[in-house]
Amino acid sequence: MDVSKLFSLEGRVALVTGGSRGIGKMIAAGFVAQGAKVYISSRKADACEATARELGPRCVPLPADISTVAGCEALARAFGAQEKKLDVLVNNAGAAWGVEFDQFPESGWDKVMNLNVKSPFFLTQKLHGALRAAASAERPAKVINIGSIDGMRLNSWETYSSGFEHRRRERMSGNPARTQSPRLKDWPAAGKDRPTARPRRPR
Repeated sequence: MDVSKLFSLEGRVALVTGGSRGIGKMIAAGFVAQGAKVYISSRKADACEATARELGPRCVPLPADISTVAGCEALARAFGAQEKKLDVLVNNAGAAWGVEFDQFPESGWDKVMNLNVKSPFFLTQKLHGALRAAASAERPAKVINIGSIDGMRLNSWETYSSGFEHRRRERMSGNPARTQSPRLKDWPAAGKDRPTARPRRPR
């Protein structure tokens, strides 16, 4: 199948967190293949830069540790120094922590919650201006939050914070979508035609 004929992202700018490997790298590669300019971010600068070289000149590395609000602000500033508009933000960066119930530490819980729940919200907040600048009624800006099946069913592994985290990320997608979509020119600001914001679940 020639996926280039399915849709085009020519002229779009995207930012993918956790984009140096795994799902994030695959998302970035797909966006690049469809013509987008893609910025990828990850905590490890070497890995981020290596992936950008592999994906080609339309992929730009922006190494950053976004596990803190300060890190989210730093990434937003680095992006803003190069682009004024952002068409697609993919909040993909995440962490997991697995250990037996009796030994599960507060530090492991906080690490997962900070990166997987707090950071997607605050990074979206810090990049909201760039998303609004790119949006139009015909072509709205997009925020895509990548979660896990752990948010939908029980996991047999002892990754206790991950189950809570992924459910929170799923729910977090709904409220900002409801309140901010009109500003991103995605839905009508008011009226009976405005749909209820709900995160989409995998089938």
